Amino acid sequence: MMKMFVFILALGFSYSARAADPTVVDVRRNITLSEDDTVYKDFYINADASAGLKKNLVVTAVRKINIRDASGASAVGEIFVPVGQLKIIAVYDKVAVAREYALLSRDELPMLEQTGIMTGDRIEVKGSFIDNSKSKPKRKVAEETVPPATTTAVVVNTTVVTSPASTATAAPASSASAGNPVETANVKADALLKAASNSSPVSAAAAAATSSASAGESLEKTQVSGNNTLHE
Repeated sequence: MMKMFVFILALGFSYSARAADPTVVDVRRNITLSEDDTVYKDFYINADASAGLKKNLVVTAVRKINIRDASGASAVGEIFVPVGQLKIIAVYDKVAVAREYALLSRDELPMLEQTGIMTGDRIEVKGSFIDNSKSKPKRKVAEETVPPATTTAVVVNTTVVTSPASTATAAPASSASAGNPVETANVKADALLKAASNSSPVSAAAAAATSSASAGESLEKTQVSGNNTLHE
């Protein structure tokens, strides 16, 4: 009878110890109104002062997994698999509030059907440490990296296009500077008369006659060629 009483007492102490284990009882997330708002995800832990939780303490969240055979008829046992780490941000009388510190890789740990820390996960204080660094807030949308500005070289074509008007052949200077045939004949006649005035009267008369004949000949040629300059 005494042995039975001792066994029941020990079982009661064991049950109370298990009931006092800190456990995640609720997970809450804020509702963001814009993409730039900070996302907060709080994990509420049922723990009193005896649990040893304090601010900035990083603890491990473990998940109990019941193992059954392939048929699922018989239970083989249960294991506690580490899920991730939580950092305590506030401690109250019977509740502690924590936020996600890091998720543990599955490379050397058993896989989980549901990733991430969730309600029902047990808090393991063994192996905990203090981290006084300021946690970085998480945003809904990651900040975009602005690519560096690139300079584009623009090559300007400097080819000079020659207009058809500039390639036209210039008129000969001799044709542009050619004078009126009548005026040319008059100049020659004046020169002959001037030369004749310095010589004898006979020679002057002859020169005058010659100049008159030359002027008449020039006028006759001009009329034959159809030049209308004389009528202007």
